[in-house]
Amino acid sequence: MTITSVLIQAHRQPRWFITFCSLAIGLGLAACSSQFQVPNEVNIKPITPPQTLNTEVYSKPAVRFGVLLDDSAISVHERYRPLLDYLERRTSRRFELITLSQASQFEAVQQQQLDFITNNPLAAVQLRRLYDIEFLVTTRRHEVGTQLGGVIIVRADSGIETIEDLKGKQAVCVNFQTAAEGCVLQIDYLQKQGFDPFSNFSRFVENKSQDNIVLAVLNGSVDVGFIRTGQLEKMLKSQMLNSLDQVSIFQPVEDNFPLAHTTGLYPEWPIAALAETDPELVAEVRQVLLEITPNHPAIKIANFSGFVPAVDYTSIEALIEPLKLKSCDAGDRTDIP
Repeated sequence: MTITSVLIQAHRQPRWFITFCSLAIGLGLAACSSQFQVPNEVNIKPITPPQTLNTEVYSKPAVRFGVLLDDSAISVHERYRPLLDYLERRTSRRFELITLSQASQFEAVQQQQLDFITNNPLAAVQLRRLYDIEFLVTTRRHEVGTQLGGVIIVRADSGIETIEDLKGKQAVCVNFQTAAEGCVLQIDYLQKQGFDPFSNFSRFVENKSQDNIVLAVLNGSVDVGFIRTGQLEKMLKSQMLNSLDQVSIFQPVEDNFPLAHTTGLYPEWPIAALAETDPELVAEVRQVLLEITPNHPAIKIANFSGFVPAVDYTSIEALIEPLKLKSCDAGDRTDIP
């Protein structure tokens, strides 16, 4: 066996084995130095990397892809990492997943710490008003397409059925200013019926995890919870819930939408590019996202069926100024379709 082959074999072994081989080779060379002659030209064939390794991925800075946390960081990584791996293969760029809170998403965009971002439609529209991010695509989900809604839940045995029943109850939502389907859609729905959540609930608090909101309602910590369409079904599928028998939807809408909802329907989460992102990369990412097929493994775990060109978000825009939300001072943007 040649020295080269020994080194190649040792490269595949544990560290202790490599150390042992190094000592053995060193001692062997010393012992036979009088007999072993090193040729003037050593023809050692370089070890080439595996064919699947694309070294170009690591030759440029990582693309920073921000995702808003709607439950746990673990869940977000499970759902979005396969998509970013797919983007890496298609663009030959490394994608870094950055999880964002309701507050940090605004800081990250303002400070140009991201290249792309996906978040709920209300936060996304406010970021577009404030920092001119560009909506590339809208998420499409199996069975429900590009629409979502807000859900108000109570315990099935609570006796809460009417607006009047809500008065004096304790409620929880995700975020008063930037959570669409986890708060603001429900606030708008109740206010239009003459119920002010901020004064008519005995206690109205925030909790960033929709998983925890559901559990808080079920264990009686609060009376009323605001969540998005599909949240209960997701928890049932992941076995966080055994059944939905203990949950009641407050004033469910009677329509053809396959998921129970209390509010009207609004556009799904977009994926957007920051104004400073390389235009060529933006165009490439948009195209790659639009080409994903409904059953592709990169989106299957997230329960997406693909992406469509960014839809009209006027219905979300219409919420911001009347409710005096975070970006209301940005004024009307007549250039936004």
